[in-house]
Amino acid sequence: MKQSPTEDELASLLEALVNRVSHPRGRALAFLAKASLTVDQAILLHHAFNEPGSTPTRLGQRMNLSLPSVSQMIKRLEQAGMLRRVEDLADRRRKSILVTSKAKTFLARFRSVRIAEFAAATEGLSPAARHELATAIRAALDELGEDHDHQGSQP
Repeated sequence: MKQSPTEDELASLLEALVNRVSHPRGRALAFLAKASLTVDQAILLHHAFNEPGSTPTRLGQRMNLSLPSVSQMIKRLEQAGMLRRVEDLADRRRKSILVTSKAKTFLARFRSVRIAEFAAATEGLSPAARHELATAIRAALDELGEDHDHQGSQP
């Protein structure tokens, strides 16, 4: 009977998997560079897309970043036409952040690039390994309470 991995062992395995399937080809990073966006900006767009009407404070909490850092990213993304700040009618001090159609297009394309990169990196797996990996990932996502119906975008 196999012993369950420790938290550190599991984390190390996850890091190795991500590094193996994502970083070597660099397609996702090249896509971001071509769009003149950072990884953090793509993550912020992802959160803003998945939580329409979020405030800068909420986005900062989600990303574990300071409000000034998030505000600077929002400003740059606003200048790039990716986000809009919308004033709350009930409280003019409150600003909601909405993604633009340009951002939605970017996120969809970015997701496609990432999926293609992951598919290319895992094409050498046997059918049995692919099945076991998919089963394990689904189970983990279910336990973590994450939506994994292949909707949205994941930077």
